[in-house]
Amino acid sequence: MSINSIKRLSVFSTIFAFATILHAVVLAAPVPSSVPTPALTTQTSPASHQRIKLTNQQRQQIQVARQQRDKDIEALLNPSQTTKFKAALQSRQRVRTVLTSLNLNQDQQKQVQSVLQTYNLQVKQILSSQPSQPTSNSVGATPSTPQPIKK
Repeated sequence: MSINSIKRLSVFSTIFAFATILHAVVLAAPVPSSVPTPALTTQTSPASHQRIKLTNQQRQQIQVARQQRDKDIEALLNPSQTTKFKAALQSRQRVRTVLTSLNLNQDQQKQVQSVLQTYNLQVKQILSSQPSQPTSNSVGATPSTPQPIKK
């Protein structure tokens, strides 16, 4: 009778071990977010990954716009969020990634989205002011008209 109960105990402990391991594996699997934060979603296109040749003036203008963006965002955060935000920027993390980790309330999300939109518009304006001819010395060069797509 004792051999029979040892077999049962062995089977039971094996089943228990598999159930425990399976449970741990299921918990370790990443869970897709069912509701993305709409205020902080990004849109990427293949064009956004291309290298752009910038003039020194454009780099400086973008740097000033970025600093203003960061300052405006910091003004919207509470002290603990500000500390996390500054630390993340110092470690060169992406701004949108940092913002999603700060647990912003809805009002903060709307205000941050507005700051980001303003920054994006500023960068687009800086990039569109790029002269079409490298020898041009004009400061307010207008962007060239788009060429029709040939089929």
